[in-house]
Amino acid sequence: MKAIHWVTAGIAALTLALLAGCSASGQPPQTVNLTAQNLTYGTKSITVTRGTPVKLVFQNSDSQLHDFSIDKIPAKVKEEHSDMHDMGGKKPDVHVSVDAGKSGEVQFTPTEKGTYTFYCTVAGHKDAGMQGTLIVQ
Repeated sequence: MKAIHWVTAGIAALTLALLAGCSASGQPPQTVNLTAQNLTYGTKSITVTRGTPVKLVFQNSDSQLHDFSIDKIPAKVKEEHSDMHDMGGKKPDVHVSVDAGKSGEVQFTPTEKGTYTFYCTVAGHKDAGMQGTLIVQ
């Protein structure tokens, strides 16, 4: 009977240890929905939390290709999407491009607090005002 208690206690301790490890790295992502239409993003400012995974869902409601890009941000990127267009030789740290009328997503975890510019890399779109600010708190 005592052996069963030790086995049960051991299983319980192992389960708690596994759950504790999962909660730190396996937390659910903060979902951010962003739209693009008429050479603008639906919002100019997005606030997220350092260390919390972000799932950015990008809906392109426009009649041409757009993307969401951040050039320099300390982040762990879970999903990367292949380039669907010429980005002028740039290789953003976080990037998702979406054809007209479609949606896509990118998942990343920002690792440092700060303010970062996001923008569309399609030629002329950033200059036309297609940019915003990601604030990592």
